[in-house]
Amino acid sequence: MAKEKKRWTIGFLVSGITDSFTEYMCRGVMRAARDADVNLVVLPGKYINRDLSDDREIRYEYQNNTIFSYARKDNLDALVIAADCIGCLTTRDNVQQFLKEYDDIPNVLLASKVDGYVSVNYDNENGIREGLEYLIEELHCQRIGMIGGPEDNTDARERKDVYLRVMEEYQLPFEERYFVEGNLAKDESNTAGRIMLERNPDIEAVFCVNDDSALALYREMEQRGLVPGKDIKIFGYDDTLYAAKAKPSLSSVSADPSLLGQRALEMAIEHLEGREITSEVLKTRLIKRNSLRSSFEGSEKNYKRLLNPAYIDDYFDSIFYRYQRKDVGEGIEVIRSIFHNMMEKIIAFFRGGKADSSLYDETMKVFEQFLNKNALEYADIDNLLTYFVQLFQAMKTFQENVENRYESGRMLSDIYRHIVSAMDYQFSQVEEVVTSNRYSMKQFIRNTMQFDRGNDQSYSILLNDLDWLGIRNACIYTFEEPIIHLYKEQFQLPEKMYLKAVLEDGQPQSIPTVQQAIPVKRIFHHAHLPKARRSMVTLPLYFNEMLYGMILCDMTEMLFENGDFLNDHLSSAVKIIATLRTNERIQQQLEESLVTLKENNIELDNLSKSDALTGIRNRRGFYDAAQKMVEKNKVEGRDTLVAYVDMNNLKIINDRYGHEEGDFSLKLIGDVLVEAMGESGIVGRIGGDEFACVRTFDSLQKKSEVVKDIAVRFTNYNIASEKPYNVTVSTGAYILEGTSEMDLEEALSLADEELYIAKQSRLKIVAKEEFLIPVLCS
Repeated sequence: MAKEKKRWTIGFLVSGITDSFTEYMCRGVMRAARDADVNLVVLPGKYINRDLSDDREIRYEYQNNTIFSYARKDNLDALVIAADCIGCLTTRDNVQQFLKEYDDIPNVLLASKVDGYVSVNYDNENGIREGLEYLIEELHCQRIGMIGGPEDNTDARERKDVYLRVMEEYQLPFEERYFVEGNLAKDESNTAGRIMLERNPDIEAVFCVNDDSALALYREMEQRGLVPGKDIKIFGYDDTLYAAKAKPSLSSVSADPSLLGQRALEMAIEHLEGREITSEVLKTRLIKRNSLRSSFEGSEKNYKRLLNPAYIDDYFDSIFYRYQRKDVGEGIEVIRSIFHNMMEKIIAFFRGGKADSSLYDETMKVFEQFLNKNALEYADIDNLLTYFVQLFQAMKTFQENVENRYESGRMLSDIYRHIVSAMDYQFSQVEEVVTSNRYSMKQFIRNTMQFDRGNDQSYSILLNDLDWLGIRNACIYTFEEPIIHLYKEQFQLPEKMYLKAVLEDGQPQSIPTVQQAIPVKRIFHHAHLPKARRSMVTLPLYFNEMLYGMILCDMTEMLFENGDFLNDHLSSAVKIIATLRTNERIQQQLEESLVTLKENNIELDNLSKSDALTGIRNRRGFYDAAQKMVEKNKVEGRDTLVAYVDMNNLKIINDRYGHEEGDFSLKLIGDVLVEAMGESGIVGRIGGDEFACVRTFDSLQKKSEVVKDIAVRFTNYNIASEKPYNVTVSTGAYILEGTSEMDLEEALSLADEELYIAKQSRLKIVAKEEFLIPVLCS
């Protein structure tokens, strides 16, 4: 029997799957993988080397980039890498460093240009030139600005070059203020639009490097009472769904990401087959919408073209271009045929010498057939309606018969009414789906939280009720123990993971402990995965700085919209399972300790007032001594400094360097605080990593100076220390006035509130710089 041919498995490295651009790239890659009968693994990270220090909402986004570590030569045959998307917020050197990690795997770059790598990209010339020439020749604009992207980004640089070249060819004035460098990331695009408007109050038109930048400019204009298309002409790049839905609709260079993705994966397969591949460039074109016109365009030349059946297919492509981004198959050709037939009849009706009611009825019947094929789902509605309006404007221009004008107007009214009715039905269907999905989401959240133990069986519960996402196959992998992965530290993937639960054709099951260990080289290839061709996605399971593992599941249509939700929910659930497991271990240890205590007849009431570890007062000893000081100071009318001090990152030091180092740190803190408070001060360890201090307060001194003094003492120690880690604390202080009726407990509570505020700005960078490993992918 002939040996069965091995099915290749190709990885796709990309910066997420939930924004429009990466979604359609992914769709193209998936389509090509299906057509070529190869397995696909989507590895969606985020942006490498992104500065997260000032944004609390995304401070742990770096954890997503650990997904890139799973792409290895021993588990994937080839890679498609969207390098410029992944590296759009870093330098060119960092992008090249990132790519070097995968030099031992055959790869093709997608929407990226890096020397020494084969890539597939857009033609950054034609579509941009078409848009700029339209602004100059048709709309007579002269003061044209551009919002660009980082100079390190190839696409951004090429698009700027086209802009400058066209301006020079048309001998239009260019000033430095006309160009503003922005950022390609969706949530980083706002500033550039504001700068453009502030620098150029007289600007007539703006070309934006991508649609996100253009839509950010829309928001800035709205705040200033300016209307895109009327006050300033605008066009973007990428032609995302948001461009068509914007108000007014945004003109954009159509550069279909799905075609890029499809061709990139095809080239990767060609490379695996031993064929020579070279970099390729795909064509682009301008999609004109209302941001480039304040009213419908009309000219005799354009009207004659509209009434010429030879151009029907051209207009179809300008209206239904989105079908290329969806997996429509041959259905679009049926819609094209019906559209062509319908438009021929409409044009024939316009050209008729007199109104023909039978042709009218026949035309409307074909139009109904057109709508029944769900043609509007793939249409740019703005362009479709504009097309019909211009068509009837052309009819009024050339048609002299009053009766025919009336019948043509009635046809336009009926077409509009049918389109509105069809859209209303389509929206109601979407609303039903949304309602159903919302209910399914609630059921999913409830059902996947039906566990109360931290055992392996709980993981299988997480894979229940994934049908609403279309997921029939999934695997949950965990590390042997959760891994602390801090910002700017390189992630080292263990060689072995543990398969806790699987979903096989919709049926969840736990994996016996003895079968769980799986080498990383086999995580995409084992008996619990479907034997048939598959497209799957990997999502990291993490909570804050703790990494628990990852989930591998079917890459479905619903995940483009709900992938982040699924990732967040499962991560939280896995964190709860891990917490329950830890609590169960602690409970067991406590029970064993209680037995030991009873056996040795230890009486807790006779404990010393001294803390055994640090040698300073314990909680009871501190409160006794501190209360006496406060009462004495009140009698004498003197103020008392009350401070709460909390060690930063004790858990990380314990986990990373061992509990002996954690104990050393606690002793050190006690010593430093005793020294800082002086002979008259009182210092105690309240519990765990919490300390409290009191001392008579000199009214000539400021509270902030005391807090600063404590911080400086630790800084000086860390500089001189040879330890590989920093010992730091957060401090909250309160001044209890001698005339106040407040007691010690209340003063400590207010100091604790100050401590809470101080902890918000603490950093979790524990290791000293010389002990940090340079970061490539985090």
